[in-house]
Amino acid sequence: MKRLSLHLILGAAVIAVAAVAGANAQAHGHEDWDLGVQTYSFRNFTLFDAIYQAKALGLSAIEPYPGQQLSPEHDTSVGADLDDDERDALRATLESAGAHLVAFGVVGLSADEDQVRPIFEFADDMGIPILTANPEPESFDLLEELVEEFDIKVAIHNHGPGARYDTVDDTLEAVEGRHPPIGACVDTGHVIRSGENPHEVVGALGERVHMLHLKDWEVDGPETIVGEGDMDLHALASALDAVGFEGPITLEYELDADWPAPHMAIGAFNWRLAVLEALAE
Repeated sequence: MKRLSLHLILGAAVIAVAAVAGANAQAHGHEDWDLGVQTYSFRNFTLFDAIYQAKALGLSAIEPYPGQQLSPEHDTSVGADLDDDERDALRATLESAGAHLVAFGVVGLSADEDQVRPIFEFADDMGIPILTANPEPESFDLLEELVEEFDIKVAIHNHGPGARYDTVDDTLEAVEGRHPPIGACVDTGHVIRSGENPHEVVGALGERVHMLHLKDWEVDGPETIVGEGDMDLHALASALDAVGFEGPITLEYELDADWPAPHMAIGAFNWRLAVLEALAE
């Protein structure tokens, strides 16, 4: 009961602040700053469960991750292998929750069209505009063809120290000379892990920033609730404003996988407040 009460109280706070922040964002031309969830936060739940937990938080933008079980009734992993009935069930659940898909990932993308095309076809069928991805260096010629054919963006996901796309320079090198739909998903927590500042990374990438995974971290320390680590939320919101960002932002919280909602509610509150402050200047 205490858990449920805390969930409801924090959820109500998020919804109230989201309404004010949303109105303020629209007044400043940022109605496309769509805050939602990366469902890896709810990896101990099915996707349908995650959608309804997001709804309870007042968040309607959903980014599923590959491999998550679809629902208690559908023992199928989310992705291109979903059959027509399962895709219809997902559409019905989204409609029931007042939710929408804003991205899918993180997906691995190779130079093998037989591997990559079904992912684009799945995204196209489900109305998903962005694939967050870890593309192989040899894949970009193929990806340039597919982003044009399907009108779907590819957003390279940085994954911290030791990853293929660790620092902002790694991503900038990968997208140099490529079509604008090939850009970046800035994972703010991993940016901090790599010794960089999220707002500076956004500034360096500019219009190549297609979306964010919003999470927080302490420098040389652990993950935290968004707004309680070393990320400067105000500077990040200002940087997004400065580069004309219009993409979705999915909140991600990898701790407390059995019950992430209360801490995600606090993080959403902190982010909305920072947006209000930044856009009011």
